[in-house]
Amino acid sequence: MGAQISGVSVAGKTGTAQNETGAPHAWFISFAPAEDPQVAVAVIVEHGGDAGNEATGGQVAAPIAARLIRQVLGR
Repeated sequence: MGAQISGVSVAGKTGTAQNETGAPHAWFISFAPAEDPQVAVAVIVEHGGDAGNEATGGQVAAPIAARLIRQVLGR
């Protein structure tokens, strides 16, 4: 789930950021492979995207980062 990729260790940090105009922003920053980084990715989903107030970085932003990492690493 989140940013897990089979056979690749992904290092990352999730978060949410409150704002004054609506649902919180969800974010995830990561790099992979953790032992020998080849790619770094930062994702922010403003106002939680479709998840709105229920959004977390792990739910919303991490899967986007995983797709980008897979693409760069050819997985």
